[in-house]
Amino acid sequence: MRISAIFFLLAFILACKGAQSPEEKAVDAQTEIYESNPTDSSAQALVQAISKYIEVHGTKDSTSARYILRSAQLSTKHQQWQQALGYYKIYLVEYPDRPDIPQRLVELIEIMDKLQKPELNQVLYRSFTERFKDNPKAAEFESKITNKEISTDSLLKQIGLSMFNDSIYRLNEEMARLYVDASEVAVMSNPNMTKAAEYLHRAAETARTLRNIPKAITIYDWIIEKYPNDKRGATSLFLKAFTFDNDLKDFVNAKKYYEEFLAKYPNNEFTESAKFLLENLGKSEEELKQILEQKSKENVQ
Repeated sequence: MRISAIFFLLAFILACKGAQSPEEKAVDAQTEIYESNPTDSSAQALVQAISKYIEVHGTKDSTSARYILRSAQLSTKHQQWQQALGYYKIYLVEYPDRPDIPQRLVELIEIMDKLQKPELNQVLYRSFTERFKDNPKAAEFESKITNKEISTDSLLKQIGLSMFNDSIYRLNEEMARLYVDASEVAVMSNPNMTKAAEYLHRAAETARTLRNIPKAITIYDWIIEKYPNDKRGATSLFLKAFTFDNDLKDFVNAKKYYEEFLAKYPNNEFTESAKFLLENLGKSEEELKQILEQKSKENVQ
């Protein structure tokens, strides 16, 4: 009797474990529709179903990895290039150690070729050959590098320096956007590069300067999650909170991230600033200035 009960319990657990979520059922249903009628609209419906699955379940399980790759390749097949790039980026960032990463990078490079992004491909060629020097594609990509004397690191520095127009003392927005894209491409293709967190941090700050706030927050999250032991992990969490506070005026999320920062980093160089900003959420710059001036007077007295 006891054995029967154990087998029944085991069968129940396995059945529950194998049960599909509503989001997975929706993906399966859209897959059937697409396979019977592979049009642009049915492909997009399948990608949207996958996007909903990722929104609900995140990116941590193998099903998510499989779905994200499917969306990338499906978007490529139907020439939704920017959408494809977005899914390849997620795949490369979230699953950097999967054995198929070299092939995924090859597919990404092919898309960049179609989009005529030579500057970004120069970064990709270098990153690929530096990371996968023994891969059969490495020799081909190395032959396409225009200046073999400089590394990925040096190339990013060159692009970074070209962001500023010294003659008029203004940011060259086109080059700034290229710097953000190039930094992202370099790190997603070689996440173990020595200055990965540094380049992402500069890219996030450049995105903020360009007023591309969603991009800045996305990059801050990238640093926080993938490089938590780098000093820029703490800085990124503080700046994420500050961005919600100062740029988006989203004080609910600002409070959440200031508190998270203070819990994780009670002795950081930004700790006192975080405490002050948290205590004065919602106050204008003029009000903050008056508070600081008053505190300064009190300290002098």
